[in-house]
Amino acid sequence: MGTITMTLSSPGVELKDGKGSLAASVTNAGAEKEPVVLGAFPVQAGSPPGPTYASIDKPLRVIPAGATEQYVVNFDTAGAPAGSHQVKLIAYSADEAPEDYADQAHVVTLAVPAAAEKPKRKFPWLWVVIGAVVLVALIGGVVWFLMKDVNVPPVEGKQVAEATQILKDAGFSVETTEKEDAAPEGQVLSQEPDDGTSAPRGSNVTLEVAVPVKVTMPDILGNSIETAREALTAANLELVFTSDSACTSSPPPPPNAIFYDFCAVAGVEPKPGEPAEVGERVAVVAELRKNGGFYQPVNKCLLTDSCAKIFDLNPFD
Repeated sequence: MGTITMTLSSPGVELKDGKGSLAASVTNAGAEKEPVVLGAFPVQAGSPPGPTYASIDKPLRVIPAGATEQYVVNFDTAGAPAGSHQVKLIAYSADEAPEDYADQAHVVTLAVPAAAEKPKRKFPWLWVVIGAVVLVALIGGVVWFLMKDVNVPPVEGKQVAEATQILKDAGFSVETTEKEDAAPEGQVLSQEPDDGTSAPRGSNVTLEVAVPVKVTMPDILGNSIETAREALTAANLELVFTSDSACTSSPPPPPNAIFYDFCAVAGVEPKPGEPAEVGERVAVVAELRKNGGFYQPVNKCLLTDSCAKIFDLNPFD
């Protein structure tokens, strides 16, 4: 459990219009890749559990050994009473329960400001008159300021949340496109216009953002474990047996045998033909079969949730 650690960009979040976010850096200090879930939980136990106000994009990720993955946690406290609200963030292995990592939880304080009551005032006729006198001059100054070119700040290599905030602070709007790349998920690969280029304030900057490289899940249903492992290795995927697998390798065939037992793939998740991330773990149900026999091509992972338990997922989501 000590191989998964987490640091936060801030222990608290000052909300604006009920919304805010922070960055969580999760590190796998173990010697092997690990499927890691970042979850948000109420600090005080209750039934039903209290709200966390949190949403996390892609909470389940496979983190390579020694690598760090950055998550963005967004908060929306619409409808929450004013005051401080606490949320617990826990990074834990998908193969274990979050309670096993409770001693590594980070408590985040959300500050919900009270709505200010505006005092009733008389209509400011005097200011209306003064404003009418200077309006023409102000419009000219504002138009000049808004149309003035400014330099586009450099954001390549930064996480998309940070890059977006930098560009918005500089007066630009932001659009994003995705590209499969080996860079960390969410990292900005390129920007258009380039940094240092002059562009009108309020114009758009397009960011190309890295997403995990996808491969197509090979069709290994009914194959021997040995053949399946070779196909998955060639696709940069990892074979993992479910707990109800009857075998993990084929027994050696007897001399001169025409029919013999072999360890076959009877179920697989993800399903053949589906997209999968490079390095993703593939759950396999294995059973002993007789060579030369006829077997219906039924994927046992679709009949039970035994395959999904490896990833703490529901296969029918």
